Amino acid sequence: MANNVTGVPLIVDTAASTTLTDYTFIVTKIRWVGATTAGHTVSVQNKNGAVKFAAEATGANYSESEHFDPPLIFEGLKVPTLGSGTLYIYQSSATPIRT
Repeated sequence: MANNVTGVPLIVDTAASTTLTDYTFIVTKIRWVGATTAGHTVSVQNKNGAVKFAAEATGANYSESEHFDPPLIFEGLKVPTLGSGTLYIYQSSATPIRT
């Protein structure tokens, strides 16, 4: 699978130090599933490198889900660290989808 940052939710399964998208959007939930090993980490950042979500797996088949109230505003998206698994980034229905 490859990163899909044009749909809902955004799906990221490959880390990249480059900006995956540079538009502004609102995030209501981030879900990390399928981390394979304890100690694997994830870091989700805006395009300027500000960390918006980070976690560390505590075991095999780890998953974590976080709802944001109030929602987070992202100005672009980078995922420079993703040890394993897949990220699902849910946008607010008020956020326009840009391709």
